[in-house]
Amino acid sequence: MPSSRSRPIDDPAADAALLLIRLGLFVLAFAVPLSAVVSRRAVFTLLPIGAGLLLLAATLLPRAPFERRLARGVATTAGLGGVAILVWSAASIIWTPFPSDAGLRWLKEGGTIVGVVLVIAALPERTRTSNLYLFPLGLVPAGIATAVFGLVGAQRLSLFPDADATLVRAVVSLVVLVWPALGALAVRERWASAALLVIGITLAAMAAWTPVALTALALGAMAFAVATLSPRRAGASFGIAAAVLLLLAPAIPFVFGPALDAVGAATGGSVPELGGMARALHVWADLVASAPWRLLTGHGLDLAARGAVVGYLPPEIPRSLAFEIWYDLGIVGAVAAAAVAYGGLTLAGRTSEAVAPFLLAEIVSGLTFALWGLDTTELWWVTTLSVGALAFAVVIRGQYRTERPHARVMTAAQATGRRSLP
Repeated sequence: MPSSRSRPIDDPAADAALLLIRLGLFVLAFAVPLSAVVSRRAVFTLLPIGAGLLLLAATLLPRAPFERRLARGVATTAGLGGVAILVWSAASIIWTPFPSDAGLRWLKEGGTIVGVVLVIAALPERTRTSNLYLFPLGLVPAGIATAVFGLVGAQRLSLFPDADATLVRAVVSLVVLVWPALGALAVRERWASAALLVIGITLAAMAAWTPVALTALALGAMAFAVATLSPRRAGASFGIAAAVLLLLAPAIPFVFGPALDAVGAATGGSVPELGGMARALHVWADLVASAPWRLLTGHGLDLAARGAVVGYLPPEIPRSLAFEIWYDLGIVGAVAAAAVAYGGLTLAGRTSEAVAPFLLAEIVSGLTFALWGLDTTELWWVTTLSVGALAFAVVIRGQYRTERPHARVMTAAQATGRRSLP
């Protein structure tokens, strides 16, 4: 019998860290998607709580290579592009017509992004695989609540104002968080559970009838299917396509505006959405033609989002991220955004084959939301993406697997023969 000295000694700090990690992931996996059904602001409180618990747990564990991880991430194409966007958007506050509002937005969104990056860099090298189940399990009550609110009516069940817009954000959150949840199930090879989860989230989005969420989910599924064949090629191809789209965005209204006019005339105006899209593109074309030199520097951070509210810009302006980047930050911001898109998609394709297709699907779904015209420059979108990024970081660190050694049964004759060997 081994002596007491040879037995492993319990580490209270490690036990406390594991508990804090479990609590932090529970907040991110359960509380965030479920609270999004009834509240538009709960995520602003829940993300700092969950991320703070993870960061506190990291301080109790053996020190991770924090500086090396951070430097390696910043040195990538996506990291350099992200730093460039933060620096250039901060500089553009000088010439924006609303410097105080733009500065406050920069502090909130930039602080959220930087904080999440620091938490990801401080996460332990490995995550218990049992923690991975929290993400798919957390979407089950959120999906059920979303479907109920969509079928019965959000205004009837919610005590908060503007319940319909809140429900749309809840569906968007489900689509953003479903991909890391599917990645967690794939790591554990729970394919039947993954299929049921996809079906459930799709039905919830259909019950709430959110076309942008259904479109993003469908395009993400297509990206996943392509990425399963060759993640590296898919990541590079998607990255090039996204970068080209962002860089050539000012040409979109001049190309597609007349095309939508022709389609609208052919259909006799029976599709009002086409008319609205055509008007938005014409406004974009007029803004580009009236001040082409502004394509270099942009008009300043937050002008595209706030200008239409205060009457500075026509209310028909596009809500696409491509328009807002070019109008606010000009070609410098567009190049930086293209670097983030290309670098992020390429890097996602180079992760492990088990997670890469899901990560690529996540980015494609996010770009669909951003380019569709959702309010993706607001803090709630940045916060939701931050939760998804933390979830994927945990999934990537939970891909290890330990196997028990196989016991070998030996007969007495074999044992005797082995002992007789020199």
